[in-house]
Amino acid sequence: MALTRRQFLTLMGGSAGAAVFFQACGVPEKELLIDSPVEMPEDLVSGTDNWYATVCRQCDTSEGIVVRVMEGRAKKVEGNVDYPVNLGKHGPRCEAGLQSLYHPDRISAPLVRTGPRGSGEYREISWEDAITRLTSQLNELSDSGESDRAVLVTNPVGGHLALVIQSFTESTGMRRFVHEPLETSVLRKAISEVFGQESIPDFDIDNSDYLLSFGADFLSTWISPTRYSRGYGEFRQGHERQRGRLVHVDSRFSVTAANADEWVRVKPGTEGILALSIIQVISSEGDVDNAVVDSLTGGDISWLNSYAPENVSAETGVTAETIRRISMEFSHSPHPLAIGGGSASAHSNGLAALKAVYSLNHIAGNIGARGGILLNPDSPLKGISAAAPGNSFYEFQRLTEDMDAGRVKMLLVRGADPYYGLPEVAAFKSRSANIPLIVSFSGMMDDTTSMADLILPENNYL
Repeated sequence: MALTRRQFLTLMGGSAGAAVFFQACGVPEKELLIDSPVEMPEDLVSGTDNWYATVCRQCDTSEGIVVRVMEGRAKKVEGNVDYPVNLGKHGPRCEAGLQSLYHPDRISAPLVRTGPRGSGEYREISWEDAITRLTSQLNELSDSGESDRAVLVTNPVGGHLALVIQSFTESTGMRRFVHEPLETSVLRKAISEVFGQESIPDFDIDNSDYLLSFGADFLSTWISPTRYSRGYGEFRQGHERQRGRLVHVDSRFSVTAANADEWVRVKPGTEGILALSIIQVISSEGDVDNAVVDSLTGGDISWLNSYAPENVSAETGVTAETIRRISMEFSHSPHPLAIGGGSASAHSNGLAALKAVYSLNHIAGNIGARGGILLNPDSPLKGISAAAPGNSFYEFQRLTEDMDAGRVKMLLVRGADPYYGLPEVAAFKSRSANIPLIVSFSGMMDDTTSMADLILPENNYL
């Protein structure tokens, strides 16, 4: 039956009628029970909030955040204006941190499997029981001289947590593997070979005036979209000089391509060839020190001539005129910067492609310079290094071969989901079926945790 405006106002006229009318809009009692703190803090002042600074752990970007806590409960997440990575901005994943904290499916106590693997059948046990089960298995491997048959897979971690993990693996004798997206592993390897540093540097987009991007969708998903979106704003309008120019090389029209001054559509997998062609043009024009070119080519520049624009135009899908124009724009800009990743690294030649791309920065002479590549300094804390780089896909394949051969007796997984993150060709899930004990430290039931025999959930970072 349709409800007219007059009937609606009549219903609203009486408080009793309105209470009945809007009963369905009330907050369910179950929600009130879930949202109420079990134990109020001793220093609670009703109606007064506190803000605590911390680091978001929803992803490896680790943005600085401040959390509003009201009556003992986290209520809001904001960016930390004093944190150098994001300077007060924060991404949507940081907002989702509250959902991970209060998620009804969050694992709140240790669980032990009671049914077949993957069945989801678990029962809750005490922490004392869970730790006893784990340590007894570790002791058995140690007593039998098979400590190296225990494997720990983690995400890249640094700081004091890295020291704890290192101490744990060294004392138990187990092997450790670091899992991160394959794209990031390729990027780290390229950075290591080109700049001699395993950690990813800061790309000073803010102060650059010509940005040449190869597949790096930095405005959407690449490395730290929050940091580089802020830097992009400075790049465009943060200086009195003419706004910076962005040229994006990609095989697809990504978010970054849509924001670029020029989108250079290239055939997939040929980004590295295009980068080498640009180096060839710049070196042939004499716009770079010969010593730099010799160091990049091993002293034999003749092979570089095969990448002349006319020779690679058909293969890359980019005209020779466009290649020459971009080369001159890049070399004649005061603060040029070349970055690469994403789709450019997602091929069998991804490592070679990124090495060619980042070599452009040696050509530009911008290492450690304003608007260039800012390498990370050593940690000021003795004994604490940056996060360990991820293991290569080849190393994980070797691990799955050990699993298949029965050379892995225990698998511990912390902060990673290799069942989901590794390609199907690695056969990580099927080969891990031979492992007697799989332990997860996840607080949520992801692909890997759902196959675990024992779950010891970590505390949420909030």
